[in-house]
Amino acid sequence: MALLTVETGSPTLRMTTTVNIISPVDAGTGSGGTLYLLHGAGDNASTWHRLTTAELYASQYGCTVIMPQVGRSYYTDMEYGLDYFRYITQELPEFCARLLNLETDPQKTFIAGLSMGGYGALKCALTYPERYSKVVSLSGVTDLQKRLNDPHMGPEMSREMMGVFGNGLQVKPDQDIRALADKLVKDNRALPAILTCCGSEDPFAEMNRDFASYMETTPYDFRYVETPGMHEWRFWERHLKTTFDFLYN
Repeated sequence: MALLTVETGSPTLRMTTTVNIISPVDAGTGSGGTLYLLHGAGDNASTWHRLTTAELYASQYGCTVIMPQVGRSYYTDMEYGLDYFRYITQELPEFCARLLNLETDPQKTFIAGLSMGGYGALKCALTYPERYSKVVSLSGVTDLQKRLNDPHMGPEMSREMMGVFGNGLQVKPDQDIRALADKLVKDNRALPAILTCCGSEDPFAEMNRDFASYMETTPYDFRYVETPGMHEWRFWERHLKTTFDFLYN
């Protein structure tokens, strides 16, 4: 496997940004498709590779792993900022396909993330289900409105969230995970398979349980895994295996 750090100018973001890529290099080892692996708030394009064994799993399954950088944008076209959702779903796949000569078979294209990135992964897959066959959220924000209404959110975080979602901190339908899931069912569109995992001591555990209870009433191929753990890398590393088992079995 090769680890590539790509610094590239983004027309969408109007600045240089970083993408880290784990890529097969030997002939015949790249048949495992593509995984977009999204970071959480406070992390960047390097964190998955630095703090987990993602490269070992990529080697085992022969997949290309693409790890972009989006700051603290919540993978959203920000109200007062940059269009990160458009970047992740439009520009980035086209750029990586050209750069790496990637196959674009949706059945071999997956997306996953943790925390803020778990929200981003679900949002991408439920907005464009024809592009991703499976999606994984680890300790993800599955109820964005509840997150924005968190009474423990300090003034600095509130200002930051207003920059992303607007002064009223009201979630729009195209930002609401449950609304997006409902719309796909109503529109009779393809439904991605979904795995969510959360630690039982995680502050997002309650919203993940609520989301799981709801999704289990829908036609989705949906799985929820909860084990002891907190909102930390030891939990995410442990469930990286859960993630790859789900994606490739």
